[in-house]
Amino acid sequence: MKKVIGIPALVLMLGVFLMGCGEKQDDSIIPSEVEVQKATEVVSVEGETDTGISNASEDMSFVDDPWNKVYSVDMPALYTQIVEVDNADDFEGSWKATNCLSAVSGNFEITNETNKGFHFEGEFLYGYRSGMLSGDAHFVSTNMAICNQDDVEDSASNGYMIFYLENDSLYVNSDPGLGEMGMSVSPNNEYTKGKPVYTNAENIKAFTQQELDAIHEIVGDELYEYPFLECTNNFILESSEKTLEDGTTCKYYDCYFSDMPESYTIIFASDGRIFIDLHDLSDEYFFTNAAEWTSNKMPEVK
Repeated sequence: MKKVIGIPALVLMLGVFLMGCGEKQDDSIIPSEVEVQKATEVVSVEGETDTGISNASEDMSFVDDPWNKVYSVDMPALYTQIVEVDNADDFEGSWKATNCLSAVSGNFEITNETNKGFHFEGEFLYGYRSGMLSGDAHFVSTNMAICNQDDVEDSASNGYMIFYLENDSLYVNSDPGLGEMGMSVSPNNEYTKGKPVYTNAENIKAFTQQELDAIHEIVGDELYEYPFLECTNNFILESSEKTLEDGTTCKYYDCYFSDMPESYTIIFASDGRIFIDLHDLSDEYFFTNAAEWTSNKMPEVK
């Protein structure tokens, strides 16, 4: 049984779904810890005593996570410490966002490095929304550079952005709105010159082949490709064991990404019943193989 429930279009957009680069409660990008070897090379900020890069070597938990460098630094104060660096690390190259959801992609192209800094150009995605920025960053140490709105072309907002290079990874943090960014789009991420790693790359493996075949048969080719596969391969997928109101146990799948309209919920009951609720840009589709089910809503679970 298939029931299509028309709902107002939530977003007016063109094109096919994004190419590859979490949690409902938090869409910020918080990668896993990476060892830091150059903590003492970062220029200290005068007057900072409790936080900031000047204290990086005082606390091993702080030192071991490069994100503490980029998130706790006083960027306005750091901007006053721009210096020429003759032995700066190699920032030049093509950098791709990594250790993130594939729905939050981004890349930087860094060129023209001198002892003063370098030129950068970047493009970023957050679901369907896009952003871009380009400009020049100035060195404050051998492995950190900074820029502000005056260094960025056509910036919509004031603010700062820092580039921190450690262990072949580039960590970027900027104030909101720097550059030309769509809603929720940000350059803040870890970047690599190698092959990017996406935290949702193996979402499809949460399903058995039998389950995938059943979903394909029930929803048909078109809806299987989009929104089912597109959401699975790019969004957050959660799976758990639950129980229906009638006591039947079930496998419960929930796939979503922040405020994007596409999503789905799928229930595989242990007695063979299947319930599928799909959302694309403008419509909701309900499917079930349970002939006795007369509602167009998913069953309650606990």
